[in-house]
Amino acid sequence: MQSNSKKDWLQHEDVKKVAKKFEISIEEILRANSYNKNLQFQGNKPSLITLSSSQEIANLIEEIVRIVSFDNTEKGTPLIYDIYHTNQRVQSMCKEAINPKMISKQDTSWLLKMEGEVYKKIEQKDLNLYDLSFKMAVSERQLHRKIKNLIHLTPNKYIRVLKLHKAKQLIDDYLYDTISQISYAVGYYDTHYFSKLFNQQYGIFPKELLKNRG
Repeated sequence: MQSNSKKDWLQHEDVKKVAKKFEISIEEILRANSYNKNLQFQGNKPSLITLSSSQEIANLIEEIVRIVSFDNTEKGTPLIYDIYHTNQRVQSMCKEAINPKMISKQDTSWLLKMEGEVYKKIEQKDLNLYDLSFKMAVSERQLHRKIKNLIHLTPNKYIRVLKLHKAKQLIDDYLYDTISQISYAVGYYDTHYFSKLFNQQYGIFPKELLKNRG
């Protein structure tokens, strides 16, 4: 099942375009490193080329994460349904039980669209609720009311649940190796605070998951 999902996103056209840029950056590093440090390579020192290309690769990885995250929210059911039904800690956060059977197809599509908007900017520290409400074609007050009525969470708690869910995916999929990389990727620049929130949602600290990954 997992291999099929990976195969699907590898066929994503936007991912293919980014992959081509990977090749260019990697080729630059290999070519630069093949020269002696005392020689110049196209007017730049090999070390500078390596540094620049490495940074470009890091940026490309983040771009792929955003593409795949957004693409996944366009299919199937809203992530919050699965997160809620598989995590008792998230259930305790909700004022009432989330019942997908009681949510209309129209509202389900609305939740899917909102998840897509959140994931588009998941690396931002503070998602602007005014901008989010504008994207969803509702007022900020209506946004609060609709999220509360559908999934019984405040918008900020809802966004936090999605961010931490994505962080766990990044760990499970071996996309990053350090806590800071993972926390920055989902918009948390205080790694201690991120770890605390992660533990509250999953009952384990991210460093333990990274360690247990082997």
